[in-house]
Amino acid sequence: MRTYHNSFVCDPNDTSCDRDEVLHSKEWWSACVIDDVLYYYDVRENCLRAYDPKQRAWGVVKGFEGLLPVACKWSKTVSYTGGKLVLFLQKTEKTEIWCAEIAVERREGGEIWGKVEWCNVVLSGNFHIMDCVAVVL
Repeated sequence: MRTYHNSFVCDPNDTSCDRDEVLHSKEWWSACVIDDVLYYYDVRENCLRAYDPKQRAWGVVKGFEGLLPVACKWSKTVSYTGGKLVLFLQKTEKTEIWCAEIAVERREGGEIWGKVEWCNVVLSGNFHIMDCVAVVL
């Protein structure tokens, strides 16, 4: 959970929430969780970041550098089925909203890798996505 001033890691089993300075060291928003790892797309650095609360460390998801659009205004990240996430991005110079389906996996050594399985423009025009949810039909 994130507020403007702090980030917290909560354990619903013992109803505790602890402040986490490392988690708060990035300006994350519109994040999702897959296999207890928090993911968000950093539009300033053009990278998908991952936070592992067990290791209390941020990392950059590897494996798909250069496959997503750059120079984006905002991003939304949604967890999807089977260890995947869906990423929505709006380009700054155009009124296009891109969507990418990314499979993520932890490899030996603990590094997190991603594979772009699909990426394309899904909307064009003056749009802003308020929120996203994954629904399986």
